[in-house]
Amino acid sequence: MTSLYAPSAEDVMQRLRPYGFFFEKSLKDLIRGIRSHNDTPEQLEMFLEAQLSECRKEANSSNMELKTNAILKLTYLEMYGYDMSWCNFHILEVMSSNKLQQKRVGYLAASQSFHKDADVLMLATNLLKKDLKYANSNDVFKVGIALSGLSTIVTPELAKDIVDDLFLMLNSSRPYIRKKTVTALYKVFLEYPEALQSNFDNFTSKLEDPDKSVVSATISVICELSKKNPAPFIRLSPLLYEILIDIDDNWIIIRLLKLFTNLSKIEPKLKGRLLPKIIELMDSTNAASVLYEAVNCIISGNMLDETDYDVAVQCLEILHNFCNSQDSNLRYISCVLFYKIGKINTNFISQYDELIMKLISDVDISIRLKAIELLRGIVSEDNLRLIVSTLVKQFVGDEVAIVETSRGVSKEIPIVIPETYKIKIVDVILYICAMDNYANVDDFEWYNAVLYDLTIVSLDLNENKLGTKIGEQLRNLMIRVPDIRNITIVNIIKITSLESVEIKLPSILEGCLWSLGEYSTYLENGDALLRLLLKKAPHMQYTTQSTTIIALVKLFITWCNRNQDQAVQIKAILEKLVNFLSGLNYSKSFEVQEISLQMYEILKLSLEALEEQADGFPLLLSEVIPSFFNSYELTPISLGTQRQLPKGIDFDIDLPFLTNEQLDEVLKGQESLAEEDTDIYDSDRFSLASVEHNFISNADYSDGSSDSDGGKEHFDDTYKDFIDESCEVEHKKEMLSNPFYLGNINDTNNNNKVKDILDIGDDTKEDSINSADIMKLSKDHAELKSQVEAKKKKNKMKKKTKMKVLSDQVIVIPGVTDSVKLNGRKKHVSPSNSLLSNKINLKKHTKLEDYNFDNSKNDNDEEIQELEKLRSKFQNQNLDNVKMDDNNNEEEVIVIKKKKKKKSKKDVPSKKSKKDHKSTETTPEVSAEPLIDNAKSE
Repeated sequence: MTSLYAPSAEDVMQRLRPYGFFFEKSLKDLIRGIRSHNDTPEQLEMFLEAQLSECRKEANSSNMELKTNAILKLTYLEMYGYDMSWCNFHILEVMSSNKLQQKRVGYLAASQSFHKDADVLMLATNLLKKDLKYANSNDVFKVGIALSGLSTIVTPELAKDIVDDLFLMLNSSRPYIRKKTVTALYKVFLEYPEALQSNFDNFTSKLEDPDKSVVSATISVICELSKKNPAPFIRLSPLLYEILIDIDDNWIIIRLLKLFTNLSKIEPKLKGRLLPKIIELMDSTNAASVLYEAVNCIISGNMLDETDYDVAVQCLEILHNFCNSQDSNLRYISCVLFYKIGKINTNFISQYDELIMKLISDVDISIRLKAIELLRGIVSEDNLRLIVSTLVKQFVGDEVAIVETSRGVSKEIPIVIPETYKIKIVDVILYICAMDNYANVDDFEWYNAVLYDLTIVSLDLNENKLGTKIGEQLRNLMIRVPDIRNITIVNIIKITSLESVEIKLPSILEGCLWSLGEYSTYLENGDALLRLLLKKAPHMQYTTQSTTIIALVKLFITWCNRNQDQAVQIKAILEKLVNFLSGLNYSKSFEVQEISLQMYEILKLSLEALEEQADGFPLLLSEVIPSFFNSYELTPISLGTQRQLPKGIDFDIDLPFLTNEQLDEVLKGQESLAEEDTDIYDSDRFSLASVEHNFISNADYSDGSSDSDGGKEHFDDTYKDFIDESCEVEHKKEMLSNPFYLGNINDTNNNNKVKDILDIGDDTKEDSINSADIMKLSKDHAELKSQVEAKKKKNKMKKKTKMKVLSDQVIVIPGVTDSVKLNGRKKHVSPSNSLLSNKINLKKHTKLEDYNFDNSKNDNDEEIQELEKLRSKFQNQNLDNVKMDDNNNEEEVIVIKKKKKKKSKKDVPSKKSKKDHKSTETTPEVSAEPLIDNAKSE
């Protein structure tokens, strides 16, 4: 039985707290509880809610120890997403505590909770001023805590109120306080740049401080400020240069080099003084950090010109040693500087091709991503095949990294190639092959095979832009390289015939179908290709369907004019085309609707003419429709030429295509051509001195590994004839394991066989597709076969002659200025920047970046002048008011009559005359008052 006078549990706890005994949960207890209740999210949430309610009660307590413990736990819970702004005033109470540990907790919580709260910061201003006062030796750490907390919660208003106290602390006798003050001023200057302008000399005087830590802090702050706005620190260049010469601390040297990097970007004159000193520093030091920063200062500070080969070689030799280091971080930053030097002049890095080839096979993928950007600086006609082969192998090879464990046992870890890196590989291969109008490509048959391999790889990559780029390359080959059009059109048909290409990589079809339609004369029989495209077209995208419609019409017109005697097949194909176009007349795409309706009406008229005219061939199919497409041969033109064409050209819609006389001439010419049995569509315009290839049989084409008879060498040995003979053995091994390799006819293990295009799901004999019919070239080119085969045997061991590549034609239009041409040019986006468009920017914009220190002085002078004008204006107004008051006093004349004294009669008339004189003087003054008032009102 307890006594009535026994103390309660609460009384016992209150008595023991002054001695350091607490019965509430501490931060360690909170962390243990979170770990023990972390089984399910619901359980953790319930526990945190309970702890949050306890912290609310403890924060309202009058005991400062209990309140501090609650604030500390709330600061930890804030990282879990719980808002603690409701206890800002409790945080102020903890900040005002005289105990150092409690004050430290308060400033920590303030840095996470205040968040530009104007009301709380207004109350905290006086507290900060009080804590920043240094009275005795015990206040050193208190001042340091206050300065650290100030830098996290500073605002423009708070900085304006506290900046004078901070500059007074720069004269403190304690180096620790001076150093902490300099670092705190960095955040103050960012929010309130006027303080830097008005106290610039006082702040920069710390560069000559006797304590090295204060000098280091000042240089670091100036270096960071120069990243935002380097203009005001140019005047410090002589002093900073002297420090760089005399100092022997590597850390301060690194900060000075970073600072000079920022300053030399806007002051080119610094190069003459700095460059010799930096080169001397590079020769005298062995510290890797100083060497790297010296090279970075030369490159990023715009001190390296295109003609400075000696300086560039010295920098590249240092980076070459860094790239051979075991430190992956050092290799990465060296690759970054290599790329910057290559952007200045690609000839600088051309001799480091072996190093770059080694880096693109590094175990670190991030280093590969940087090294792959250096390839355009070393690529040439001699090493292009080796580079492409090395990159393509990374798609299919199972690479491993050998790592040694702590026990000395080596362990193989597979290298995972991310999809972003694979996308960049395809992008870089296309870029380096197409550089300078295919100047580095000596064998376009090989390049066609590479494009086919990249297409196979891109089918599994989730990047639709790759299809567009590959399609553009195939289209460019058809336009620019006439001698290789036969091989290129074979490659295009193979790509178009791939299974599910219209679903996995639909963007490639636009360029392929355009090429098939534009150069349809290279195919002898297009009926099989028409059936294939009619089957794939409904599954294509809207943007591709508009191109497909035009390509189908071109293919049909070319094929039907070559086979005018096959009326039944022509009619069957024409009916399928009309039915296909009728289904697109109600497409969701307006462009597809417009094109399909136009072609539908034209082909419908052609079908009616074909049915009515049983004897001959309709003129609509033989002359009118072909004239839409075959009037001119397309040639490459410079970018922006179409923008120079004059606008506002009027067209007469009612004007017929042909007059009666012209129609009679066409009919006569048609009869003469029919008698001579000449095909009017095999014109010399399409007769090219190119290699003719018979196309592969069904089995060979489905295997994708060989051609039939005379054409089997094409698309074989994709990465053959390397200059380095040691690569041939590895290449033969790669042929057996590489599923993307276009191998030999005996290669039966190819894992990526192209599905036979004959299998289109139609059992009827009429609709069956023969691959030999699709892949058969025009008869005009077949005559060259024997000559080409004879030349092959003679020139087999000789180097292949480079084919002619058509360059862009510049069309000069009178009356067009050069500004129009410049506007038509589009800047080329390198592959290094293609993946950086979605990069997150974490930089915070500050007022210092927009602050102009030069104009600010002029603005202050103008403000002072305006203030003086206002003062003089106010003074003049005061003078006018005084004058007006005087005038008003003069107008209001008060006449005080005194009592008359008894005087002699002699004096009476004289007094009377004076009185009359006074009355005559006051009368005009009184009468003038209403006139003045009326004038003011008017």
